[in-house]
Amino acid sequence: MSKGHEMAAEGNAHNGLTETEIAFIREHLHDNPGELILKAGKFRGLDVKKLAAQIQSRQKALKKLPEWSANENLIFPPALSVEQCSSEATAHYKAGMVSGETLIDITGGMGIDCYYMSRGFAETHYFEQQPQVASSAAYNFAQLGATRIHVHARESLAALQDGLTADWLYADPARRDANKEKVVRLADCTPDVAGNAALLLNAAPNILIKTSPLLDIDLASKELQKLKEVHVMGYEQECKELLFVLDREMPERDFKIKVRIIDAAGQPIHQLDFDREEERNAFVSYSKPLGYLYEPHAAVLKAGAFKTLCTRFDVQKLAMHSQLYTSEDYVGAFPGRSFKIVAVCKPDIREIVQHIPGDKANITTRNFPAKPEELRKKWKIKDGGEHYLFATTLADQSKVVIVCVKPI
Repeated sequence: MSKGHEMAAEGNAHNGLTETEIAFIREHLHDNPGELILKAGKFRGLDVKKLAAQIQSRQKALKKLPEWSANENLIFPPALSVEQCSSEATAHYKAGMVSGETLIDITGGMGIDCYYMSRGFAETHYFEQQPQVASSAAYNFAQLGATRIHVHARESLAALQDGLTADWLYADPARRDANKEKVVRLADCTPDVAGNAALLLNAAPNILIKTSPLLDIDLASKELQKLKEVHVMGYEQECKELLFVLDREMPERDFKIKVRIIDAAGQPIHQLDFDREEERNAFVSYSKPLGYLYEPHAAVLKAGAFKTLCTRFDVQKLAMHSQLYTSEDYVGAFPGRSFKIVAVCKPDIREIVQHIPGDKANITTRNFPAKPEELRKKWKIKDGGEHYLFATTLADQSKVVIVCVKPI
């Protein structure tokens, strides 16, 4: 490793924030950053634009990065970078997947994942091509006491070509074109982890790749060599990210899909492991709505476990394309939202209002020729309340509205 590229984790690569600046951020943490900039003249001797940017980023990070937000000494990147970085919840989960002597993070960035994963290693190498980003990461790692992380402000693939090796290698490839709304292929990301698979697998026997949840899992599985597992990560109500695990010793393309719906500590609340063959062969039965209704979590839908849900949880589908499930007895372990069915109505507000008190209800549509906001406007129903309306299509192609409440 050539000298001059590595920044000491003790933090001398960045000056950090002064006590006065920290006090200003603390005092104005919940203020409007734009209004603070307009009032900059009131705060003599302070770079209010810089501090307003820190406040804006910390506001974005309060829920997503609670531990980092609580540390007043840390330097935060622009708010957009905070929006795009991993949450502490998913970082905790990734930290539980990896361990060994040495970790290489080839995509650096803010360093959330690197920081938490580094706890399982004696030594970690963080690579980031942008010097300012790398210096901020080095400073933050030092403030957090992560002295075993070596920060390198250089291109990571060149370091691998120079012979750097590890037990695990981590990559979070970025979209090449910032204007792209969807990322379907790994080839649309940089670095090209699929194109450089031989180099990466030569550097480490185990590789963990994080991607956007928009990536096509089956297309990526064809692009990647030695694919062992795909973890589909759900947090709260969203599918947050996909994690591809490569293993140098994997003999064939027989990867497992692991759905993990986690809590704030990164611990699974629900989990479902299956493979594409099981999904293809799973038996599905269809039924009219019974005693309970189930809406799969977004991560389960992303994973494509549409038929597997029926065999694993003893539930029936309402229709092939509706992705809603039902059972006579309550299935508390179902990975998603569960409801007790109150009534099944025609999509007619005169019939629906007989089963909901007042003018409030939560509306969801699945395989139905109208959006929730259109129905809300048509039916004059406000959002909220304890009742849930599912407008959907049954197996006999009839359109219905299923009135539900949360099970006790």
